[in-house]
Amino acid sequence: MSVLTDLARSLRPSLGMLVDDAEATRLSAAIEQLLREHDDGKDVDTRLAELFSSVPEIQRYVTNALDDPLNPGKTPYEPLAGDGAGSSLQRYECRYGPHATWFRSSLSQEVPLCPEHQIPLRLVPGR
Repeated sequence: MSVLTDLARSLRPSLGMLVDDAEATRLSAAIEQLLREHDDGKDVDTRLAELFSSVPEIQRYVTNALDDPLNPGKTPYEPLAGDGAGSSLQRYECRYGPHATWFRSSLSQEVPLCPEHQIPLRLVPGR
């Protein structure tokens, strides 16, 4: 996986907060198609970068996320005081490489198994 494909996966659920519904639908479909191609072994980073830069709100989101590598799940949402455990996401990956990446948003979520190796994903340090 690349940084841009990870970012694309984390961006899709937030599209409705960044752009209007029609644009969110268009972008979601385009991102989904590119991620399918990536999963088939194609390099899609250039096309993802072009897609992200084509919409100013998305370009700002991506720039902010890339400028802050310790917070890959950064969104325009800022929690209210007292929102519990915090809003930063923990990143988990397969210990044998980036076969599976998963972001934990709540301590109540169980860490899944790597679909390829059937072992628990491990926390990526510094996330």
